[in-house]
Amino acid sequence: MSLIDVAGLRFRYAGAADEALRGVELAVDQGEFVAVVGANGSGKSTLARLLGGLAWPGEAERAIVCGHDLLSAEGHLAVRRDVGVLFQNPDNQLVGATVEEDLAFGLENIALPSAEIARRVEEVLDRFGLRALRDREPHLLSGGQRQRTALAGVLAVPRRVLVLDEPTAMLDPAGRDEVLAAVRDEAERGLTIVLVTQEMDEVLLADRVVALAAGRAVFDGPPRRLVADRGLLGSLSLGLPPAAEIGLALLERRRVGRLPLTLDDLVIALQAGRA
Repeated sequence: MSLIDVAGLRFRYAGAADEALRGVELAVDQGEFVAVVGANGSGKSTLARLLGGLAWPGEAERAIVCGHDLLSAEGHLAVRRDVGVLFQNPDNQLVGATVEEDLAFGLENIALPSAEIARRVEEVLDRFGLRALRDREPHLLSGGQRQRTALAGVLAVPRRVLVLDEPTAMLDPAGRDEVLAAVRDEAERGLTIVLVTQEMDEVLLADRVVALAAGRAVFDGPPRRLVADRGLLGSLSLGLPPAAEIGLALLERRRVGRLPLTLDDLVIALQAGRA
């Protein structure tokens, strides 16, 4: 079952000469993890905002998200409850005086009973490893802790889809690992995820990758196939994950039988080659 089903999706910013999206098609099934990549200006963030109901499509043949029609006022509003969106800068999404208050904020806005709010706050404190930080002021947290708190706040409200718009772009390596681990856990729990990123090693977490160029989808398939297409990567201004860059050179020299994408893949391939 497709939770996201859009076709012919178009969008133009006020005063812009060109459309940011030019007839994009995207289908994402229940429980699927899809990465969206592309150069700056390709339309990635615009697509994220539209899927989350934070902007209106210019036009579309079809724009259904979680059963809601994004072309209608009712559907546009309803999708904001079912789709959680996490942006680059967690400070723009943290509103509580403490971590615990921040996690409760969205739940209070949808008028859940106090007992249910308390239960869900306790759940996400544990789920995102935030219990020891519950009384901490968000501005005193590390970047990774702030982004995990923002993610926990988004998912404290029951969601069907999570859209992440370059959630690790402002983080150091340790913070990036924290957030990606949390996203991976949510994928394993069966949450439908759309991850917008420019980091090719993050793409490898996904089941499928969609590449945008100048507002159009130019690739839709497995991460391994995109990584192996150096011509397409070059045209999209995307690089290879470090392990894949080494692995591709080894593949061309027939030192390995299949393109390794991760460091673990590379070690296994080299060991197999020596066997």
